[in-house]
Parts: sequence; structure tokens; C-alpha cells
Amino acid sequence: MKQEKNIQVSIKEAYSNAVSLLEAGNYELAETQLAEILKSYPNDPNALRLSGVSSLEQGKPEMALIPLRKAIKIAPDFAQAHEDLGTAWFLLRELEKSEFCLKAALKLDPSKFSTWRNLGDLLSDQGKEMEANNAYEKALSTSGKYKDLTKAMKLVKKGQVGEAEKIYRQILKDDPNNVDALRLLGLLATKGGSIDEGILILTKCTEMAPDFALAWENLANMYRQKEGFDNLDKSIYCFKKATSLRPNWAEGWAGLGTVYTRSSLHEEGIKAYLKAIDLKKEQPRVHLSLGHVYKTTGNQDLSINSYKNAIKHFEMFGEAYWSLANLKTYSFSAKEINSMKQQLAKKDLPEREKVHFLFALGKAYEDKNNFKESFKYYDEGNDINRGRSNYDPKSVEAISQRIKTFFDIQLINDKEGYGDKSKDPIFIVGLPRSGSTLIEQILSSHSKIEGTMELPNMLNIARKLGSGTKDNTNYPEVLSSLSEKELSSLGSQYISETKFIRTKFPYFIDKMPNNFSHIGLIHLLLPNAKIIDARRNPLDTCFSCYKQLFARGQMFTYDLAELARYYVNYIELMDHWDEVLPGKVHRVIYEDVVQNQEEETRKILNYCNLPFEEQCLTFYQTKRAVKTASSEQVRQPIYNKSINTWQNYEEYLKDLKVGLLPLKERFKIPD
Repeated sequence: MKQEKNIQVSIKEAYSNAVSLLEAGNYELAETQLAEILKSYPNDPNALRLSGVSSLEQGKPEMALIPLRKAIKIAPDFAQAHEDLGTAWFLLRELEKSEFCLKAALKLDPSKFSTWRNLGDLLSDQGKEMEANNAYEKALSTSGKYKDLTKAMKLVKKGQVGEAEKIYRQILKDDPNNVDALRLLGLLATKGGSIDEGILILTKCTEMAPDFALAWENLANMYRQKEGFDNLDKSIYCFKKATSLRPNWAEGWAGLGTVYTRSSLHEEGIKAYLKAIDLKKEQPRVHLSLGHVYKTTGNQDLSINSYKNAIKHFEMFGEAYWSLANLKTYSFSAKEINSMKQQLAKKDLPEREKVHFLFALGKAYEDKNNFKESFKYYDEGNDINRGRSNYDPKSVEAISQRIKTFFDIQLINDKEGYGDKSKDPIFIVGLPRSGSTLIEQILSSHSKIEGTMELPNMLNIARKLGSGTKDNTNYPEVLSSLSEKELSSLGSQYISETKFIRTKFPYFIDKMPNNFSHIGLIHLLLPNAKIIDARRNPLDTCFSCYKQLFARGQMFTYDLAELARYYVNYIELMDHWDEVLPGKVHRVIYEDVVQNQEEETRKILNYCNLPFEEQCLTFYQTKRAVKTASSEQVRQPIYNKSINTWQNYEEYLKDLKVGLLPLKERFKIPD
């Protein structure tokens, strides 16, 4: 009897010793100790579990399976062993098996905080956010310590954010190191529109708990919401931290892919998206995003394949069908057209997807020369979009009139020589679908010019000017009070802000079309910048805009009469710039480039004070990222099939023609 008691004491000491060795990270000695126990007691569930834990902590989840399974077989009610086995399956990316194990552990011990939290992480990794949030709430409810936190979260759900904030702050007053309360307070601040405050709070949270993956994710998304590419860099850093802590988190990898591609780090973006898909195939929007990056980088076959994968995982995904159509080179099969029609007939089809299907069908029937059917779909899609828009053509014309009144010859002369003297930028302005991407591709083929993207920086400068003045002076009038130094500083700001997108070339292109309204501002801030106005037949331009479903902005394109009105306003504003800044803007006519490519190319390069280079004529061979709808078209030699395409739809364009009457003689618009 005494001998048996001594053996039990000895095993207890051996087990305790093994635990201490594991906690110290001395795995080799710990496993030797556990092996001794299991040699005498091969069915000891505690020793078997610790053997599995040792393998887990050494990053060998596959080796943990055998002892953990055996422990559960011997002791089916061993909740901790079920949880550890769930961790092993999680690390092996067997998420369904992991979920089963964690839920088994919770049946045995529903009061375990760590198990509920791990289940929450697992569900979140699978994109089951609602279930994940429920699991996180359950975790918090397991302890009286989290009682107030749970109450506050419920108040947020009810919309009582003020009361919830009071609770979070009281918790932090009592326990300043409560990172859960800190994280939730940060989310609350962001939800209320205070992103900067949210970032400060979440930054503090990650400093206090550097292994808190969820906090890193939240912080990454906050930076992603802010303007500025320095914030994208910070978002990338945070997503990388989160994915290093949760390597099986598919949504985290997808988020990283998005911020990479927004930063024009396309190859890195592709890798991150592929990692997300490898972890979880059923992510239609990630397949779509991957397709967009492949399109931008010129991998058309891979782009098509990704779009089709998106459709495979979500048959109502109208945006994926439109993305195929938006390649401009893809032709839908009869089967695909029939599938789109079937989706359109569904009563539960979201309106957003419906619009995408309508535009895709418009393009499908256009390719089949069935222009009546094509226009029907384009028209219905635009009609829905116009109904959702608050676009006001009168306000556009009013600001244009103020710009023309303000930027007179006197103002230009008074501020002559002001601004940053950089010669780097080449602005390409005009309306969308006017041949600007073709001009950009020609210029980007030159050894000294870099194509970038449609940069929002000048628009942002115009928008922010005057917003902080005491007398609420608006743009453009606020410019009259700015000194030479201030204007120069704004020009330098533009150059500085756009450096992130540039590499080694001395010149770069900003292809934001809407900058045509701000040519006066560009001249004041960057007097040596070059400005090219891309222009195309008004009827082709306007109707091409009508057929294009823009991802954002360009709300004037949803109605043919408003399109014409916007075009007339654009021409009148460009005429004004020609009057007050003669010779400042170089005009390029799309049809002239198509008919006389070399001659027009030489004119463009001469305007930019650059020597002619032959590769500008073979622009379609230039390898670079192109982010516009014309990306696939400019990867082909120049062609004339886009000239006068409006004629195919002439019988439906009465409103457009009537709206363009002020320009009838000038542009020879037919009756």
C-alpha cells in the first residue's frame, strides 16, 4: 500500500516536472519525462495530452494528432484535450474538423473563455462573422470580469452607442489594461466617424497586446478607410502583423491583397489573394479582385479564369459578368447570355447585381450586332443608376461658371511665375472614353515617362482649399488670398504626395480626366507641368460613357441629355482655358491619332519637349499596369473600329443630339 502511494507521488512529481519543462520551452527534456510516464502508464490521458501540446508548441501539429486522439478515446469527457485537438486541426487547415472539436469541448465545459475565443477566431477565418461574433460574446460572458463589456456590446447593437461608450470608459478607468474594452472603444469611435481617434485607440491597444490579431485587423481596416497612400502602407503593415498571428485567416490575406493592389504592388497583391483562395476557395469577391489585378497587369486569360471562378461560387454575381464584359475583348456564349437572363428574372436579385447584369447584357448583344436589344439593357441599367444618384447638373455648371469668372487674364498675370517649378507631371484631361488611355500608353512607352494612374491628389487639393478659412471662402475664390509661398507649397505637396507611385523616370502621367476643371489651379501650382486634352467625337464620347458602368463617380453618365449637357460644359470650360492660357493645353484628337499615328505622336512628344522614340509607335508591346476600362484595348495595335460606333445606335440617341445642339456646327453633329 505504501509502495503504491509512493508510485502515485512519483508520477505526480514527474507530471509536474514535465509541465514546468514545457512552460520553460525545454521540449526535449519534457518529452523525455512524458515518455517515462507513458512507458509505465500508456493510457494516462494527461500525459498523452501534454505530449500533444509539446508538439503543438514546436509547430508540429501533425505529430500532436495521435496522442491527443488517444487521450480523447481514453477520456471522452476531457474538454481540454478536445480543445487542443481543435487547435491541431486548425493549424493543419482542417477547419471543419477543428470546429467540431471546439464545439465538443464547449459541450463538456461551456464556461471556458479560451475555447469560445478560439471558436470565434476559427469561425472568423471561415468568413462566418455573425457566428464568430456570437462566439466572442459567449467568451466574454464566461466571466464576471467581462459582464459590463458584454452589456456594452449589446447596447451598441441596439444603437445606444453613447451608453456603451460610458461603460467602455468606466471599464478602462477601473482596468486601464483591459485591451478588449480598448479595442471595442476604438471601433465605436470609428463607427461614429472619428477614424483618427479610432486609430489612436487601436494603436495603443496593439502596443499593450502585440499578439492581439483582431486588434491588428481592426487597425488595418481603419487605415484602409483613410485617404493617402502613407495610410495604405500602414494598413499593409497591420494586415501583415495580423496574418502572421493568424496564418489561416483567409479574409486577412484578402484584405492584405486589396491594400497591396491599391498601392500598385500588383505582384504582392496577387500572392496575397492566391493565399486567401488557397485557404478558402468559396470567396467570390476575392476571385473577382484577383481577376481585376490580372486584368491590370495584362494577364487576360488568368483574369477571365478568375472572373469565372467568382461566378462559380456565386451565380448571382452580376459584377463578375460585367467584369468579363468590361475586358472589351470577351464575347459571351449563348449559354452565358441565357444564364444572365435567368439571374435577372430572380425576385431576390440585389439591385446592385441587377445593374451589372444589365450592362453586361448590353455589351453581349452589342457584340452580336443586336443594337436594339443592346440599347434596351444599357438604358435600363442607366435608368436604375440615375434613380439612385443625387447628381445635379446645375451645380456643376455653377462651379464651372465661378471658375471661369475667377480665372481671368488679370488673375493669371498677377500670379505669373508662382508655384513649384517642377517639370515632372504630364496631366491628361478630358472626358472618360475619349482616348486618354491610348495617349497615356503611347507616352508611357517613352524611356523618360512613367504611366501611373488616375491620381486624386489635385482634386483633393481643390476640395480642401478654403475648407479651413475663417470667412468660409470657397474654392476657387480662396486662391486670391494665397501668397507665392503658399501656392508653391501646394505644388510641392502634389509632387511629394505622388512620389509613392513613381520609380526612376523623370516624368510621370496623371490621367485623372476630371482635372480639366482645374487647369487654372494646376497652372498656379505647377506652372511648368504639361497638360494634354484628350478629345474624341462628341457622340462617340458621350455614348461610350453611357455604355460604361463606372466603378465610382462619373454620375453625369446615367442620362443621355445630362451627358450632352456635361460635354457642352466641358467644351466651354476648355475654350476658356485656351483664352486665358493660350498654348498651355495641347489638344489630341483621337481620330487623328488613329489616322496619322506617327505624326500625332511626334506632335505630342514635341509638346512635352522630348525626342521621338520608335517604341512609342509600338505602345501595345509596353508591359505596364493599366487600371482603366481600356486596358486590353491599348494592348493591341491601333485600330479604327471604335470610330463612329454611335451610328449603330443612332435611332435611340435623340436626347443626346438635342443636348449637343450648341456644338452642332462646330463638331458637325448630324440631325
